[in-house]
Amino acid sequence: MIVFLSVLVLSFSGCKGIRKVKDIKVTSVKIEAISPQGLTALGVYLAVSIDNPALQIGLEDIEGALKHSGKVLGRVTVDPFIIQARSAETYHLRAVVKIGEDATLRDLLMLTDMAQLYECTLDVSAKPRLKSGLAAPITVKDIPLKKLLESN
Repeated sequence: MIVFLSVLVLSFSGCKGIRKVKDIKVTSVKIEAISPQGLTALGVYLAVSIDNPALQIGLEDIEGALKHSGKVLGRVTVDPFIIQARSAETYHLRAVVKIGEDATLRDLLMLTDMAQLYECTLDVSAKPRLKSGLAAPITVKDIPLKKLLESN
């Protein structure tokens, strides 16, 4: 989850024609709480600090697949949110991680061990939307969590 939002911001920074978007940075991510949601999902509450010297950007349809050794452990969804223009703010976000088709709750809970989490990869898709209404879906696949977690 920590990496999920970093990936969204970093992947959108590659879009052409938008100045300073590449300078958007996730400065910190803190897990505020994790709570079970029945026997098939976990609710994750995050505090994500983002420094945005660019335009206002809304992030919608945020989804991902958390994988370990090619096996999908969980399907991740994050509530839509707006990154305010020219600001450095902390956003309080809610994400849900549902157990993957071939995984068990035990598989998902093993990710509390950082060594196991570092072996995971993440596929992410989202639809960034500018204040003007322009939007384009993006997808980034097989992102090593170790690389992203260590960069924060």
